[in-house]
Amino acid sequence: MLVALAPLTGCQKQDDHPPFAAGCETDCKPPQIISVGSSSAGGTTTPTADGGFDAGTLTGSVDELNDATFSNAIAFTQAAIVSADGASGTAVTGNWDGMNPYQLTGVAAEATNWISVAPNAAQGDAIQTFQAVQTDATDSADLVVVNSAVLDGVLTAIASTRAPAFGQVVLFFRNAGTGATLSGIQATMTASEAPAYAEASGWVFPDDTTTTNASGLVVFGNVDPSAGGTQTVTVTRPATATTAAVSGGQFPVKVVEGAVTIASVAVQL
Repeated sequence: MLVALAPLTGCQKQDDHPPFAAGCETDCKPPQIISVGSSSAGGTTTPTADGGFDAGTLTGSVDELNDATFSNAIAFTQAAIVSADGASGTAVTGNWDGMNPYQLTGVAAEATNWISVAPNAAQGDAIQTFQAVQTDATDSADLVVVNSAVLDGVLTAIASTRAPAFGQVVLFFRNAGTGATLSGIQATMTASEAPAYAEASGWVFPDDTTTTNASGLVVFGNVDPSAGGTQTVTVTRPATATTAAVSGGQFPVKVVEGAVTIASVAVQL
């Protein structure tokens, strides 16, 4: 099984705007599939110039995810700072003013560049949010922030509480071939104290038999951020009546104290 971080898809503006997609939107290459155990996960690649792709720049808008599907976006009208890994080795930043596109220059061209949106701390319930963007393949990414009350609701459902000294991780698992969300997947992150799987009836703390439902959605609550700012997720697919067991897929995820990370994971079975 191959796994790779991929642009978020499937979000829909609640005000009937066109479909929202975080991450790569225009002039994009297909998502890179990273082999199991490969040290290239999140590595830097040389961008291939194509029509309209301006390597080293990034621009777009910011929206807010404010329900527990983590799929419905509304306009985020508050101020925020957008940051990315820079080509020089230091972070580059730009301003989101709640209306006009943010602009970043000097962005590192990476297969997985963890872009941060840090809202003004004095405004609202949105918290700093990281998301994976293929900056070696696009110069346009519409980003998101996650509402803290949504995360609190998820953790409350499994009898837990969000700890400010830890990070939170929201992952969608998708079929790498079709982009559809993927059921029947088990995902583990040993550094998470409060994993939660989405089910039709709500959220459940997993046991050895729990797998993703049709949403492909797992929240890893209260993740230890101390291991160099990343933690490893292991993906397996248990055997069923129609599919063989597959195991061994691993990939790193950015984890930051007090922040949330959200990403889609392309799983090639």
